[in-house]
Amino acid sequence: MADAEDLDQEEGAENEAPPVSTGRSRIVTILIWVVAGLIALALMFVISVMVAKYYKNADFQETESITIAPPAAPLSTFKIQHEFRVNTADTDEAHYAQASITLGYEGEINKQLDAELGKRNPQIIHIINIILGGKRRDELFTPLQKLNLGEEIKNQINMILRDGKISEVMFEQLVVS
Repeated sequence: MADAEDLDQEEGAENEAPPVSTGRSRIVTILIWVVAGLIALALMFVISVMVAKYYKNADFQETESITIAPPAAPLSTFKIQHEFRVNTADTDEAHYAQASITLGYEGEINKQLDAELGKRNPQIIHIINIILGGKRRDELFTPLQKLNLGEEIKNQINMILRDGKISEVMFEQLVVS
């Protein structure tokens, strides 16, 4: 009879399912989910900060060129009384350039520079005639080309000056035909 009871117990043991064990307790599983959630939140925070910095920098770059400042003081000027009329360097057809030029320099009236510009007026006229005569008609067409011409004239004139420097060459008239 003992054998019959042992058989009944063995059959009952087979009907009961052994407890399923995943190798970790329920508390460890909850802690893992909490840590994963915190990591996800931290990652979202870091990404949002990086995106905000990117757009802030992009916004700054768009408005970076806007400067709110008072306008600069007007330049002191020296008008060259000579009107320039020279043939251009074109070889296919005859063209000429006609210009009236004023030189501008910074600061209040600089009597020394003004006097030097007056004394060097023939040299300045010569320099401008040489530069204008060395240009072709198509080199004096766009506004950028005209600005470059003014820069070239300014640099050449500044090379001969001792009592100051001019900061701008202003064309009152520049006609090319």
